[in-house]
Amino acid sequence: MQSAATPLALAAAKTNFTTAAKPVRAAYRDFVLDTIAVMAAGAAHPSVIDARQAFVEADGGGLSSALGFGQPCAAGTAGLVNGAAMTVLQLQDGHRRARGHPMSHVLPAALAVAEETKASVQAFLNAVMAGYEVCARIGSALGGMQPLLHDTGTFGCIGAAVASAYLLGEDMEEHARAALIEAAIGNAAAVALFPFRDTCMEGAGAHHLFVGLGVQNGITAARGAKAGLLPSIATLERFFGPRAGDAFSPSVMVEGIGEDAGWSHFEITSAYLKWHPVCAHLGPMLDCIELLRERMGEFNAKHLVEVRIDVYPTALQYDSPTPTSDLAARFSFRHAAALALCFGPLRHDGFGRERLEHAEVSRVIKKITLNSDGQFDALYPSNRPTRVTLLSSDGNTESVEVLIPKGDGERALSRADVDLKARRLLDSAWGEGQSGPLFALIDGIDGDLADDFLVELGKLLRRPLAT
Repeated sequence: MQSAATPLALAAAKTNFTTAAKPVRAAYRDFVLDTIAVMAAGAAHPSVIDARQAFVEADGGGLSSALGFGQPCAAGTAGLVNGAAMTVLQLQDGHRRARGHPMSHVLPAALAVAEETKASVQAFLNAVMAGYEVCARIGSALGGMQPLLHDTGTFGCIGAAVASAYLLGEDMEEHARAALIEAAIGNAAAVALFPFRDTCMEGAGAHHLFVGLGVQNGITAARGAKAGLLPSIATLERFFGPRAGDAFSPSVMVEGIGEDAGWSHFEITSAYLKWHPVCAHLGPMLDCIELLRERMGEFNAKHLVEVRIDVYPTALQYDSPTPTSDLAARFSFRHAAALALCFGPLRHDGFGRERLEHAEVSRVIKKITLNSDGQFDALYPSNRPTRVTLLSSDGNTESVEVLIPKGDGERALSRADVDLKARRLLDSAWGEGQSGPLFALIDGIDGDLADDFLVELGKLLRRPLAT
């Protein structure tokens, strides 16, 4: 049987970033900037500092940049360390139909291997685009994940392998590069992670290994293919898809590939960037609270009698009712809602212990009821319907419903929003006013690219973190 890996690999091998339409290149610019900013702020978080340090200290050296460390390291270590920072703040990219985070896996792999191979900036961007487009299609074909299986480290590993294989085959002619990418897809499909979903809701730090190891496995899968370690036939269809996917549909993997065997549609245009530092299922709830704040003014949480939160049933699978850590709180509907009601819009650093244990937050949590609305179920995953209703001591009742969270679909972040989010995160990682050089560099992605792009980017990434 012919595997979808064959047409996917050929389309990936033919990828040419510079010929893509300007809106597509602009989207990639925003996602690259956002992902680096999220990675930087995540790397500076105290919950991962020791682990990242331990991984780098065990490294034997190389040419790739581990964010925040002055000395370069091996590509696999850089992928692990940078990937492990991606989910700390729950601000990573997303793709609604794929129900996962393609760029969080693809970009760390492409950065690490591009530095190792001293690739051209053109090849780097081609690799990012190739990895992303393959990754999003495979994720979409899964139809959601099997019960208890988390998405990170699964199909994202395959995207990381595609980006890595593209770079390892940069000097090959197109069909040879396609064969290498096809082998890398099969290898990654065989060695991708199958991680435990509840790890994140329970606030276990091992959750951050999901992306990190997914990136590292993808790099290794591609390197193995280059060295002649080849996969079984149709591993995507015979193993990965049926085991990982809840409603696997193989034909979805090749959607958007044109008659010329190249991309006729770019999945990046269907992706989203998160505005709220919480699990994506919680984002619409925080939108509702901010809309209520705009309508009612700065309401006093002490006057609230009840807070009703109605969500689609799937969202409740990702709720952490009694979080005991910063990470777990980002998966808690009640805690995130109480923090937003008491302190205003939630920022990436808004889950500190002092806030979580604040007396007013504890009082508001007791007033929150979380309900599953069966009528919302039919609207998911195309929408993330959520309703928040506030009942006040004066008898007033106010309610707001949101179908699509800020950052997604028709509510996609503006360029100004993307830049504001990135600047806040970068300043938190490297200090106030230190984001300018990175902005200047990344802005070239949808404009004029500097030949020394990767060299300069590596220098910026290796700056010490302001921790």
